[in-house]
Amino acid sequence: MPIACASLPKNVERTPSYSIPADPTTTISKNIKAKLAAHNGESGFNALFNGEDAFISRLAGMRTAERSLDLQYYIWNNDLTGTILVDEVLKAADRGVRVRILLDDLNLGQHEKRLRMLSMHPHIEVRMANPFAHRSLRFMDIFRLGKIDRRMHNKVFIADNEIAIVGGRNIGDEYFWASNEMNFGDLDMWCIGPVVSGLANEFDTYWNTDIAFPIESLTSNIKPTELDYLTFRENLKGDTYQASQARYIQQLYQSNMGRSYATGDVPLNWAPAQVIFDPPEKFSQEPHEQTDNLQSQVRPYMRESRQEVFMISPYFVPGDTGVDFLKKKIQAGTNVIVLTNSLASGDVAAVFSGYKGYRKKLIKNGVTLYELKPHDHQNLTKRKRTMGSSSSHAGLHGKTLVFDRKTILVGSMNLDPRSVFLNSEMGVIIDSPEMAEKFVSQFQENLPEIAYRLGLNEKGKLTWNTYEDGHKKTFTSEPETTWWQRVKASLMSLFVPENQL
Repeated sequence: MPIACASLPKNVERTPSYSIPADPTTTISKNIKAKLAAHNGESGFNALFNGEDAFISRLAGMRTAERSLDLQYYIWNNDLTGTILVDEVLKAADRGVRVRILLDDLNLGQHEKRLRMLSMHPHIEVRMANPFAHRSLRFMDIFRLGKIDRRMHNKVFIADNEIAIVGGRNIGDEYFWASNEMNFGDLDMWCIGPVVSGLANEFDTYWNTDIAFPIESLTSNIKPTELDYLTFRENLKGDTYQASQARYIQQLYQSNMGRSYATGDVPLNWAPAQVIFDPPEKFSQEPHEQTDNLQSQVRPYMRESRQEVFMISPYFVPGDTGVDFLKKKIQAGTNVIVLTNSLASGDVAAVFSGYKGYRKKLIKNGVTLYELKPHDHQNLTKRKRTMGSSSSHAGLHGKTLVFDRKTILVGSMNLDPRSVFLNSEMGVIIDSPEMAEKFVSQFQENLPEIAYRLGLNEKGKLTWNTYEDGHKKTFTSEPETTWWQRVKASLMSLFVPENQL
């Protein structure tokens, strides 16, 4: 068969499985029982702004789980934090915890041998979403471009069907402030209560769909033996030990941060909430066929906002339709504030190239537009503890919308065409004026120093305005960038189709 004709395996055996109901005898259940009883029908949320909290909360969940772990991610890096969490997965499985891991194949397929070894454990299943047909020469899947450009961008962590973590973070050093090169300002929600059932339903929906392939079906050429498995575990033990010696990990282990998440003894905001997500059918639908995608579920909240819409997205490509929509909102009296990446802080120049041409229109229409500086990500909300990285470069990765300071959406969806029409996305909508008000207030207090506010001068040229040490500074070209970064962004805007951004 010619290499260009490779196809995915047919008649794949997918044994359906579903979330294990919460068990009142588990440690997690006992720890949170009284809290849930006092807030009948509401869910409890702890916002994970801090990268270290985001890591240790996952670590605590894995260590405390007794019945099940359901893990769904777009990226799971093979770095120090990723290695330690893989080790914790195996330790949980050794205790008899059932583990289901659902990963997107774009980034994780390169680790298929390692994942196949992981799946040899009798209590671990691994599935890959929308996999490539060509396992080694992936570029040959260009003949299936209409299929493989659809990626599963969902992110959720569920332990014992009692606690969950949902938001923008993948698994990797840069998401947990452990990288020495680049770290991301991001946001997850640690949550308990009825919302966990909604997140479990999202996981089950994707796990049992035909876009999720068991790793065994994709790696028929890999026939690991028991000796291979034991060698894998022995090598992982060495990798984990080496990772645990890192200053970042040592300081986390020496702190008491994990104990609070293990017991559920963390500050909580209680509120009604609902889980929203793209249906898996989106992978086979054209944009005009997507009547129930995530955008359509969010649209009513945008339309009904009267006072303010606060938008945080690392990738922001509104398109002409989005610009016109925001213009009408502003004309109707709604204040619109957007925080996104600057050219200096962004990690995807192609997406920035699609965004840059809309800036003047947005500002002229009355949008308050901010771009994050390539540092100070740890101070987004005045939380200054840091144990890990010495990185001087940082970017924005959180995806959050706040409507009228009453309702807050935290999830995986960027505000760009790729998230809206190509990738699958998810999120949780929380009806909490207290959380929404606190969130916006903290950001607005800090924005003048951590970001540039864009404006137009008397000649209609863009300006970047910020405060440093209490003094206002104004720039007339993309701050903290090189000429090559600026040229590259301009060139990409000519060649990269906007609907792929």
